[in-house]
Order: sequence, then structure tokens, then C-alpha cells
Amino acid sequence: MKLYHYMDECYGLINLENRRLKASTFNRLNDPFELLGIEASDLLIRNALKETKRRISYNFGVLCFSKIWSNPVQWAHYANHYKGLCLEIELSGRCNAQKVDYVPERLDSSAISSSKFSEKLLLTKFEHWGYEEEYRIIRRLDNFIKEDGLYFQPFNDDIKITKVIIGCQSNIIRNDVLERLSDADKNVEVIYSRSAFKSFKIVEHKNK
Repeated sequence: MKLYHYMDECYGLINLENRRLKASTFNRLNDPFELLGIEASDLLIRNALKETKRRISYNFGVLCFSKIWSNPVQWAHYANHYKGLCLEIELSGRCNAQKVDYVPERLDSSAISSSKFSEKLLLTKFEHWGYEEEYRIIRRLDNFIKEDGLYFQPFNDDIKITKVIIGCQSNIIRNDVLERLSDADKNVEVIYSRSAFKSFKIVEHKNK
């Protein structure tokens, strides 16, 4: 499976050089409703959800990917207004990348009694986030490398970089990327992007 991971220009080049992706904890994601997608008018349920979010954030990290790289909103939000990079990542089946489910309303509180409650909590978001077409790899934090309070997933046989896409307003040039790729990534394709002429998409700039 090939998915896409957006990064800003500074940390993007650093992470390429170090052959890694940054993992997040759930309490640092940009959606305040992460792990809170259950209707919670009942105080006991609210308190239980808050404690669950605290516990999961303390123990688990998440790698976030998108199914596409052509959406301009994602470039704006996650690649510093088109100045950063988007990596094409090839994932093996062992990675267990899971698709996020987008819903119009918070789930009924009865979902708590479901055998799949934990999975629903981890993979449910409001439908307005649907443009991200997100997939997640969720792992215990001790499976990541910790550095200066942050968590990173190294590239390996299960998580391989296959392409680097340079943002359409980036000052990064192809050589900036090539100089940071290791011998293990020497076959990685590096392309430029641009805004499409006939649609609201970001596409490959084939003449650059």
C-alpha cells in the first residue's frame, strides 16, 4: 500500500536525512475531538473519555498518512502552505495501516458496550475532516525512537520511502533532497508539484 505523509520544509529535510517519520501522541493532534467521538452529555462518560484519552496518549503514538497527495488543503495545513514536502511511503501489510471513519455526528454512548469500542474511538473523526482520507498506524510509544521528547519511526523494510514531492511554493530544489537521501534511498524519485490548470488539485510539474 502506498500512502502519503506531509512535512514542513525544515523538519522534512532533517527527517529525510535521518531516515524517519515523526509520530504524534493523540493529545498533540490538531483535532480537539480526538478519542472523544462519543456523545458525552453524561458526566460519568465525559470523565471516562478524558481518562481514556490521557491513558492512550501516555502509552500510544500514531503515524498519520493520507491516501492522496493532490489535495491543496493538506498542503496548506501540513506542509507549511505548500513550502514543504510530501513523501510517498510504501507500507507492508505488517504495518496494519487502518482507515479513519468519518461520521456526521458523535457516536451514541451505547457504543461503549461494543466489542469494537476501542477501535471506533481511535479511528472515528468528524466528517468535515474527510478531505484528509487518513490512514493511521497506531503503536505503543516504546516501539518508536524517542528524541528530545518527540517520537520517530525509522524507515525500514516495512516502511519505505518511494517518492518525494516538493511543494509548489517551496524554495527547496531537487538537489537539496538528493543530498539528504542515504544510499538506502538512492532509487527514490524526486518531483516538483504545481497547481493544476483545470481543477483544484496539486499535480506533478513535469517541465521542472
